[in-house]
Amino acid sequence: MSVASPGGALPADFARTVAQAVIAEISRRGIVQPEYLDTAQASVYTGMSADWLSKGRSEGFGPPYSKVSDSRGGAVRYKRTDLDAFMAARREGGGR
Repeated sequence: MSVASPGGALPADFARTVAQAVIAEISRRGIVQPEYLDTAQASVYTGMSADWLSKGRSEGFGPPYSKVSDSRGGAVRYKRTDLDAFMAARREGGGR
């Protein structure tokens, strides 16, 4: 998947890296972040694809989420602290 830009499409990995850097800088500066993230935001935040998150919801292996009903069938939201806990529980390697 690519992200549209004025000069053409950006590779998804590059767009994700830039988004993660922006999120890190916002966090470092203490700018308020939303408590709940939609699937696209959760994808950027965790580095997991939106497709993986969707499959995780349908097959029961992904992070916890809420589904808020609306006229379009429901909006999925992930609580930031749930995403942090999900990632921490799967951490591997030294320095746990």
